[in-house]
Amino acid sequence: MQNKVVIGIDLAGSENNRSGFAIIKEEFGQKDTKSRSIFSDVEILEEISRQKPEVVCFDAPITKKKENRKIDIQMQKYGALSLSLPGMQVLAKRAHALANKIKKLGVTVLEINPKATAEIIGIEPQSLSKSTHQADAILAAMTGFLYLEDKTKEIGDDDGKIIIPQPSRKKPLSQTPA
Repeated sequence: MQNKVVIGIDLAGSENNRSGFAIIKEEFGQKDTKSRSIFSDVEILEEISRQKPEVVCFDAPITKKKENRKIDIQMQKYGALSLSLPGMQVLAKRAHALANKIKKLGVTVLEINPKATAEIIGIEPQSLSKSTHQADAILAAMTGFLYLEDKTKEIGDDDGKIIIPQPSRKKPLSQTPA
């Protein structure tokens, strides 16, 4: 049985602000989740080097663009903010630079949307953590785990792609006929 490590990051635009950071480790079929706040790119890169994940998932646009990509417009239904906002441009710049450094470590980097993950898998983010940043990081890591299990799909185009969970084929209990 293969052990797996996935990291999810709810990245802040500035290193002075708190980013959510979550690690999900699977060892011998058991998953363990830990989350915390993290600040600097150096801290993030050191933790990634130490944990040696297969996948790092960002809740942040990984792009150099300053205008909305097609995927950003599609994800607005899940609350994604416009890349035309100055704060989002700062976030995208940081995410793009950090993603490139992580890729050089030989780690797969994915862009995700935690609200899409929560809605598709039917989980309340606040049930994961009292911190919204940590809850989003956990959802990012969960999406990465689903990616490793081939239970996700990629949406978007060459300008930007986001990984979301495949919708379940099962009907929720509330919709099951009595």
